[in-house]
Amino acid sequence: MDISIEEIKLINELSKPIIQPIISTLIKPQIERLNKWIFKKDREQKVEDNFWENKFTKYLEEIYKDSSFLTTLVFPNTGTKIKDLYVPLTLVQSSNYEHFKIDKFDYKIFEKFPKIVVSDYAGMGKSTLLKWITLSIIEQQKSIPILVELRKINDSNSLLDEVFNQLNPIGDAFDKELTYQLLDLGFFTILLDGFDEIPYDIQDVITNQISDFIKKTGENNFIITSRPESALSTFSDFQLFFIKPLDEKEAFELIKKLDNLSKVSLSENLISEIREKNTQVKEFLTNPFLVSLLYKSYTYNKDIPSKKITFYEEVYSCLFKHHDLSKEGFKRPKRSKLDIFDFEIILRFIAFETSKIGQVIYTKDELMNFIVQSKAKNERIDFKEQNFYDDLTTTVPLFNIEGLRIKWAHKSIQDFFSAKYISNHTKKEEIIQLIFESKKHHYLNIIDLMYELEPKIFRKKIVKPVLEAFTSFYDSQFKEKNDLLQELIDERIALMFGTKFCFIKSKREFGFENARKLFIEAVGADENYKVGTTFHHSSPPYFSMNEASFIKQLLKIFRMKNLDLFLPKNTSTDGIDGHIRDLKFEIPYIIDDDLTRPFNNPKNFPRYNVSMNDRLRERDMNFDYNLDYQKSKIQLELIKKEILVDESENLFANI
Repeated sequence: MDISIEEIKLINELSKPIIQPIISTLIKPQIERLNKWIFKKDREQKVEDNFWENKFTKYLEEIYKDSSFLTTLVFPNTGTKIKDLYVPLTLVQSSNYEHFKIDKFDYKIFEKFPKIVVSDYAGMGKSTLLKWITLSIIEQQKSIPILVELRKINDSNSLLDEVFNQLNPIGDAFDKELTYQLLDLGFFTILLDGFDEIPYDIQDVITNQISDFIKKTGENNFIITSRPESALSTFSDFQLFFIKPLDEKEAFELIKKLDNLSKVSLSENLISEIREKNTQVKEFLTNPFLVSLLYKSYTYNKDIPSKKITFYEEVYSCLFKHHDLSKEGFKRPKRSKLDIFDFEIILRFIAFETSKIGQVIYTKDELMNFIVQSKAKNERIDFKEQNFYDDLTTTVPLFNIEGLRIKWAHKSIQDFFSAKYISNHTKKEEIIQLIFESKKHHYLNIIDLMYELEPKIFRKKIVKPVLEAFTSFYDSQFKEKNDLLQELIDERIALMFGTKFCFIKSKREFGFENARKLFIEAVGADENYKVGTTFHHSSPPYFSMNEASFIKQLLKIFRMKNLDLFLPKNTSTDGIDGHIRDLKFEIPYIIDDDLTRPFNNPKNFPRYNVSMNDRLRERDMNFDYNLDYQKSKIQLELIKKEILVDESENLFANI
């Protein structure tokens, strides 16, 4: 599975006939303009013949090669050809559900959506998708892609630094200034991967930096990927997309591709068992990473786990004992000499501490420092820190080395061990409560995992406060009803809970920033207020905006766990497009319970419910996330009774 020199040479040879037309059609026509710019700056450097062609040829060869290989947890620390593993994913536009299957990337998507955010959950294949798009763009000779992993951006390495380091046009004092000149040509596609992996404490700084970069290079096309994050709302002129969950056929195709690569020949048995236990593994089959974990764990236990936590447990066990699928039965000795249990104890602390700062990539010194801290917290466990570091990257490959840095093989692995740390801590209730109160989006996957690890605490510290807030909010709304139907009022209150909606009618397209300012003024918040913006063209145009809400993300977790808390799905399709005559021009309408407002007119009321629902169906159009008041009250009483029973239970009786 290791990448051979012959494979790299072959990739380079295959890329040459693809790259040369890009140089001819995109670079050569601009050479005179670039050289004139250098001349105007009175630079002493002489631009050699064929300088630009050579530079961009080398750059495109490098990015083509880098995008042709993946490192996966199934085949850790080895290179896998992306074309041997990729199963075409489908992008879905969040407001109108237009589908774009990314087999051969259709560059025409940028004609409608020049700036795209792909926001989805752990393991949906966002990073793999960007590598595939990078290859596809080069092969179609449409543009010059620049793929940036945002986790590499920090105080000492700006986004411009990272782009410059990739392009590296001319080595002297005006390099970065020239980089902007290059980007100003507008024939680049800039792909920014992993917005959610920017360390939390510097996210605001880096977000402003990215926004400034986009403004200065706005002639290019952009794609940003991230897990759902409130800070994504900064990019208000980006169109929001999610990745369509895999269907059964696609999941089985991925399993067969994994089988071909591993040469273990288990796919037929695994697929047969999945069909027999389809309801048990349904959630896992929709997610490419979980499908890979399913395959990984099956190679070890020949059984299908029933829970997500069990998945990760078995994969960890598999990596610890037999991590090499191509050498079944082969065991690598652990340099730290720790058993599987003590090794995990050290790993849990590292995961939790790094999760708190929202960081997944480190220098060796930084990671070594976390290992030293973990050893100090667990004095009975004796090992050499360097040996543990070596195990993490070789014998138990939960981390990948990327140049001078080291990163978790997947962020969800970090989340898993963080959740295990919390679950085994004596103050786990307090920790979970603090995580909930922090409202930090990068904890959402940990909260998801806590549902299985600590179901009672999950209900007490997560579900209970959300339902209390909702029932209190419900009781405060629509004291007067007039001619409105109660079921529509119930739906509207559920939609309003945890978010704010705004509609602005306009005679002209006056820009996202102006719309955002009007929204903030209407809400009565400061300029740092997080708001997601979606622009819709109708006649006349109008803006529809909604707040990016931590609570709404929690409700999605509740819904995915099939908690019986929700109203039936609204199947109406008649939204407010073409029905906004009652709105006055350029006045921001914040949705509330004021019956004198046009959106609460009995005629318009259901239409606004439909449009508000559309704004919240970011991930799956098959269900809504609207809490049912009566079901919420019933569930609250059950949780309170459960808490009373636990508090009154005498654990020491008859011991």
